[in-house]
Amino acid sequence: MNTKSTLAMVFSAVALGGISPALASDIHDDDRADNSSKLDFYLRAVLIDTRLENEIIEQNFGGFSFGNELGGTALGLVADYNSGYWNNIGFDASLYGVAKIDSRTESRDLFDDTSGENRGFAKLGQAFLKFRHDGENWATGLQVGRGRFDAGTVVTLDTRAVPGSLQGARGQVRIEELGIGPLPGVLYLDGAYINGVSPRDRDGFEEIVSNSGVEIDHIRTFGIEYDARLFALSHAQGIAKDFNKNSSYGLTLRAPIGQRGGAIFETYYYDLRRDGDIWDRDWLARDAGYDDKASWLNLNLGLRIDNWSAGLSYSRTSAELTNGRLGYAYFDHGNNVDGRMDAWTRSGNDFNNDGEETWQIAGGYDFNGHSIAGVPLDGVNFMALFKRGRFDATNPFSGADSAIQESQTEYRLNYRFNEPNYQGLSAGLIFTRYWINEDFVALVSAQPNNVVNGKEVRVYLDYSF
Repeated sequence: MNTKSTLAMVFSAVALGGISPALASDIHDDDRADNSSKLDFYLRAVLIDTRLENEIIEQNFGGFSFGNELGGTALGLVADYNSGYWNNIGFDASLYGVAKIDSRTESRDLFDDTSGENRGFAKLGQAFLKFRHDGENWATGLQVGRGRFDAGTVVTLDTRAVPGSLQGARGQVRIEELGIGPLPGVLYLDGAYINGVSPRDRDGFEEIVSNSGVEIDHIRTFGIEYDARLFALSHAQGIAKDFNKNSSYGLTLRAPIGQRGGAIFETYYYDLRRDGDIWDRDWLARDAGYDDKASWLNLNLGLRIDNWSAGLSYSRTSAELTNGRLGYAYFDHGNNVDGRMDAWTRSGNDFNNDGEETWQIAGGYDFNGHSIAGVPLDGVNFMALFKRGRFDATNPFSGADSAIQESQTEYRLNYRFNEPNYQGLSAGLIFTRYWINEDFVALVSAQPNNVVNGKEVRVYLDYSF
């Protein structure tokens, strides 16, 4: 079970968007209830229970310092205020609150455990001015302040009790009627400047820092996408000052399958590079993911017929590291900033170790139109995936190279209630099992928490009102 801080599972899987309704890749959406009123509230109860195993660590080091049972239970409340526009100017704000119901030593990013107290918190999660301007076939938008600013190679995640937030400015442009022949075409541009962050598990805003704790002054990022319905092209780049430069390139091909579904092929290539003295300091502290550069190639094929969805994915990683650790493709712009990663194989553990090749197969079913004992199952969907990766690592006890095989199974069940009496209520269950054939990998990996045998259960209950 991985995380960039401590064993956090990242929510992404197979997504079949564009031609037909997507197989949900997250238990909940960013705007989980499609709220559009001026004042919206949602309440979330979340349970995370993780069990870890590693015989070498248990026998030689007395086990994990934080124990082998991680997680906690929390209650989160988000209040979103969305103003209208006056002369194309508006103001939005959000209040977040998290109450601790139960937590263990390692609380899995539900609460900030740097003090060891795992306390609840409240904060002003968003507070920004917004500006817009609409033309005949184009529109622009700008937000300045603190908010959930997804742009370029940076993303704000909403996969705990409350979302994370970023401080800075984001701009967006949409240009329509740029078609090629009979194909409609839309061009999207976005960019952001970020100089502060408020992670999901703590109150207040703080400086962006590297994995070794060095302050990063700011992040600049941009993205461009051209979508012509049957195909799409995308490129994004982000630079964390004196730390790293990440670039991504994407190609999407879509095709309908009669009136019943569609097919999609997507490929992503990520080019990741060191970009300054802060990265060098992380390298010396053995906290860097690679020496100078890394790459991550991802190929995906998805099909959807009626209520059935299926996906096949392949990825290959290169991330040489010569400071005594096994490298990996590090795609974030800091220890407390999440990088955008659209690779389908990035579900649960990242499977992005140096030299690793990974295959993943996933399938899902949407129960819309079905019922049990007269109870409609509209809003219920189920997904299962299996993933296996292979790479080489040096055994520190024998000095010999060993063939490593890591595997993962994951099951997701999501129910968004559509009945009028329960509108706004949704529930989700995720079960993940990860196993690796050699326990010593956790001793040599630059991301040791990402290569530990374990099982995890997550339960979400959201209510928007």
